[in-house]
Amino acid sequence: MTDDLPPVDTRDRRPESGDQGPGDAGPSMVHGSSASRWLQNVPVLSELPSWAAILVTLGLASVAVLVSLQLLELGLVVLYRGLGGLLTVLLVALVLAYLLDPVIDRFERGGWNRTAAIGLALGLFLAINTLAFLFLVPYVVTEVSDLTENMDTYVSELGDRGEALEQWVSVTTGRDLDLRFSAMVDKLPALLEKMPLDRIDPVRVVAQKLVGSTFGLLGFLVQWLLLPIFLFFFLRDFDTMKSRAFDLVPYRFRRVTLDHYVAIDEKMSLFIRGQLLLCMVLSVLYALGLGLFTDIDLAVLLGVVSGALFIIPYFGTFLGIVVGTMLAVLKFGFTIEVFKVWAVYGVVQGIEGALLTPKIVGDSVGLHPVVVVLALVAGGNLFGFLGILLAVPLAAAAQVLIGTAISHYQSTDWFQSGRDDAPEAEDLP
Repeated sequence: MTDDLPPVDTRDRRPESGDQGPGDAGPSMVHGSSASRWLQNVPVLSELPSWAAILVTLGLASVAVLVSLQLLELGLVVLYRGLGGLLTVLLVALVLAYLLDPVIDRFERGGWNRTAAIGLALGLFLAINTLAFLFLVPYVVTEVSDLTENMDTYVSELGDRGEALEQWVSVTTGRDLDLRFSAMVDKLPALLEKMPLDRIDPVRVVAQKLVGSTFGLLGFLVQWLLLPIFLFFFLRDFDTMKSRAFDLVPYRFRRVTLDHYVAIDEKMSLFIRGQLLLCMVLSVLYALGLGLFTDIDLAVLLGVVSGALFIIPYFGTFLGIVVGTMLAVLKFGFTIEVFKVWAVYGVVQGIEGALLTPKIVGDSVGLHPVVVVLALVAGGNLFGFLGILLAVPLAAAAQVLIGTAISHYQSTDWFQSGRDDAPEAEDLP
């Protein structure tokens, strides 16, 4: 049998391009040769220099990625338009489950059954919201009613102040503002005549709006009535969902996935849980300050809304100052009442920066306020309320991944070469 085998050539030979010699780099050479063979197998690319072929390949890959992203965006838009309401309810339930899961885990460590702990937490959550609703609704109704009744008086007094301001501006600058305003009013009838009002059927339009609004309201109520049900099951199975999702990760990527998950969860916790607690405290402080030290209408409601909107850093404060100033000027004119409003917001904001944020959020760095604002605006513009809910988790994930990429880049030999003689950032003027 062995006589039939061909003779073995024992002469030295050089390893071929695809072979791996004892001192070769191994997989990197194999991948490099595979890429070279792929470029050579494409007729158009094989006629180009290697650097040009690589550039063309990168360009085609970039176009493919951009087209894929556009198709993904189109699919998400279509999905959102069809199931946007239901997806929003599911996402709200998931966010609430994420916020309440540590509380349920703490009850479990204390010996509670998880289902009983969920029932207690949801009961307390519902009771607090019910009490807040019962307190705020009568107050808001009374305040809005008083504001409506006094609106004619406020407008009349504001008109008198406006005339005085107009006379002062005319005397000071020599410009007659009354003539300019009268000219604008004279142009209004001509603009109205150009509108095709005769083509509009008011009865048909109103009927369509009523029918559409009725069905839309019913669908909205049905969807949001499902929120407690979704929240209960998400809380009950939250740890199981995390475990099953982690089981889908390949073993070779589990360590890096776990590290990234912990980092993203830390940033989200710092922002969401810390910022929500901060918002509740600010709502109480703003409401007490405006209610006790100012006489503007809707003072308590304005304080609560200002604190709640602090979920977008400093947005609630800015909006509260603007609206509070308008309410003070409407009722009292530009008097000491305006400065009281400014003083309340200034003092509370000082307490927030010096005491509340260090104590509640801590010294750890979460999401930068500018990153949060940009993410919320971008998410709202793309996908509305659903995009706002997704903005913070995606921003946290992006910040962690970008930080990982920067750390990897700074650890490369190319970055570290010449470090001994290079100046540091502290040397910048």
